[in-house]
Amino acid sequence: MKKSTLGTSTIAIAFFMLSVTFCNGQEKKESQKNTIDLVQARKEIVKKVKQFEDDVNNADSLAVANHYATDGTWGAIKGKDNLISAWGKTSRSLATKNLKVRFTTNTVSSDGEFIFETGLFEFVEKDNSVKRQGKYLLVWKKEAGEWKVYRDLDL
Repeated sequence: MKKSTLGTSTIAIAFFMLSVTFCNGQEKKESQKNTIDLVQARKEIVKKVKQFEDDVNNADSLAVANHYATDGTWGAIKGKDNLISAWGKTSRSLATKNLKVRFTTNTVSSDGEFIFETGLFEFVEKDNSVKRQGKYLLVWKKEAGEWKVYRDLDL
């Protein structure tokens, strides 16, 4: 007796179509759920970067470290105690040289989960002349409803 492959093929095709439809629906729901208003995000990030700048210039390494996510890193430095120590040394070094740091946000983008910020940092003297400058990349993530620095890299 010959088995009907038409019935088996039809079931397989129907199952495939349902799977594709279900997956597409889930993907749309996920992307809709993870949308970030970039205009609002930029405002929040610029405000946070200004506070970060003030904390560095005030040599408040604990406040600076609190800008980082629990698993956040500054280059290869990770862990709150290590961040406090590193930023303390950096802040004291800047103060000894009578320098302040200035951060300028250039771009803000997102993949729906993280915010990616590029910017310019400058070490400035009292007369506002720039002693050194460079570029940075910050990756921000939400932690307990607040944007925190997940990755901090010099470019």
